[in-house]
Amino acid sequence: MVQPPAHARACTLHKSHPTSVAFFDEAGAISSDRFFVVGLLRVEDHAALLKQVKAIRKKHKFYDEFKWGSITTSSLAASESLIELLLDSSANFSCFVADRHVADPVARFGNTFRAYEKLATQLLIGSVQPYELVTVIADNYSAPNNRSFESTVKIECNNRLDRLAVTSVIQVDSKATEGLQLVDMLVGAVAFGFKADCGLGNHRSLKGQLAQKLRAKLGVPNFDSGYKSSAFGVRLYEHDKWLRRQQMRLGSPS
Repeated sequence: MVQPPAHARACTLHKSHPTSVAFFDEAGAISSDRFFVVGLLRVEDHAALLKQVKAIRKKHKFYDEFKWGSITTSSLAASESLIELLLDSSANFSCFVADRHVADPVARFGNTFRAYEKLATQLLIGSVQPYELVTVIADNYSAPNNRSFESTVKIECNNRLDRLAVTSVIQVDSKATEGLQLVDMLVGAVAFGFKADCGLGNHRSLKGQLAQKLRAKLGVPNFDSGYKSSAFGVRLYEHDKWLRRQQMRLGSPS
């Protein structure tokens, strides 16, 4: 992303200053499931993308909520078209995949909510482009009374980037905005691929077919080693350095 032109008035952004909307969602239960995935879909031209989604709905006569957990034979064709659209669009998707048998973020960060906060914040920091201002819409996620996901993610991201990058973080129900439904489908497809590879899901099921369609479209058999392109990224959560520090601390004399 190129530097936007300066405004004639000091402390005023140019009218063409880059902005985007980012949508957060997760797949799996971080406290119990083996695989937990946090995903972010960043969209610069939100209105144009939603027009294309509406065209898919009209073509397939599908007007229910796009939801990975509710895929049926009647929604399969529309879901396949949606995934193709997202991969061919200018939207940018990235996610963290935590295999709790390999690296458990809850063990590192102390509790499920803090682990989710940390993964989401790191994902956002890596997704925001230079100069860009981002509005974040996240799926509802229960927080302790003394915590605020919205405030924490916004403050930690802006502090880390040392500028105003995230203008707002808002939690809403996925039925309220199609953007959350779009990221739900991508996060679900990535997570199900990992589950099916480990025998926790069926590759021949409807979800298995969609997960395979995603990987085939990207030209990879699986995401076991992660994946990175200009618009789609899968990162495996690791904490080897943290584990080594913990082992050194526990092994050192008091």
